[in-house]
Amino acid sequence: MVVKGRILFVDDEPQILEDMRRQAPLLGSEWEPEFLDSASKGLQAFAREPFSVVATDLRMPGMNGAEFLEEIMARYPSTMRLLLAAEADRELAVRSVGRVHQFLTKPADLGFVKSLADFSQGHGRRVGNDHVRELIARISQLPAVPELYREITALLESDRGSVDQLAAVIGRDIAMTTMILKLANSAFFSLRQAVTSVAEAVSYLGIDLLKALVLAHGLFGQVGAFRIPSFTLQHLWQHSLSVGAASRRIAEAEDLGARRANEYFTAGLLHDIGILILASRFPEDYAKVLETNQRHGGELEASEYHVFGVTHGEVGAYLLALWGIPEPVVQAAAYHHGISRQPVRGLSAALAVHVADTLYGYNPDHQIFAKARLDEAYLVNLGLTGRLPIWTAAAQP
Repeated sequence: MVVKGRILFVDDEPQILEDMRRQAPLLGSEWEPEFLDSASKGLQAFAREPFSVVATDLRMPGMNGAEFLEEIMARYPSTMRLLLAAEADRELAVRSVGRVHQFLTKPADLGFVKSLADFSQGHGRRVGNDHVRELIARISQLPAVPELYREITALLESDRGSVDQLAAVIGRDIAMTTMILKLANSAFFSLRQAVTSVAEAVSYLGIDLLKALVLAHGLFGQVGAFRIPSFTLQHLWQHSLSVGAASRRIAEAEDLGARRANEYFTAGLLHDIGILILASRFPEDYAKVLETNQRHGGELEASEYHVFGVTHGEVGAYLLALWGIPEPVVQAAAYHHGISRQPVRGLSAALAVHVADTLYGYNPDHQIFAKARLDEAYLVNLGLTGRLPIWTAAAQP
């Protein structure tokens, strides 16, 4: 017998609830929905039996949707949290970004909810044990590089920042890039095509909304240093920037066009987002990863799996996909250390990042970035070994 997943929908408007009930067949036989009209009833339902996914309206009497999701995050961290909001409430919803995994525009499309739930359920089983999945589910805010964060804030507050200036600053920061792309690609903003570069995201969201994102309380966690003596945020940033730039140059060498080149840069910049998460949220455990890696050598992901039961590639891909980041960027995070496992054949963002990571991702200030190895057998299998000298030359700083 197949065990069904449970999804809770909460909205105080009877007509909205009825419309969602009519859409329930879109969830398929794998999901068992429940529909309630208040956050208090939602908490009571969770107490009886937790849900895998919750989707709640933002504006409700008593406890609103943001407050409800904050309670769910604290009590049931492994639950996937979706926030439903009308277009007029967009800026208010953005202030709740730390509590949610994905924004949805009202009325909700239950077919899209099913796709998110299916991903969470399937990938959640793959990434490891319940404890690790709960740790991943707790992560809703990313640390920002302090110097760049101050630069962005000053530029926005001056009211003189152009879209190009804003994009240039944001593109140098891992956390801000991730958050902006997460929001720009969410169903909440109803963008007709996926955004894969910071400039596109800034142009679409607009300066006023960008100000709200930057200034919203809790948008970025106040994590600061990793609290790992031998490994700093700057080590990771320099590595990520190097891989992003080299990946972009590989795309340019292949004449893939500006949009693909931007996509490759984004993939390189975010390929190690899982390290950012693990090192900042669990510094003591990640210090054990570094110690294990230094003592025994081998791939970094093997040491991560020994300590966490998951790898930074799995963690990064999980979060990027959950946030609605385009699939090429997700695959680069997932497969840059195991490129032969990627579902795409031929040149891709993941392959460019794999090559860039092994050739130009090395940071002499930290030994973990010297561990990546080029999968030459995979290049031979694809008939791409002849391109390697061209990529090597193009990717040089």
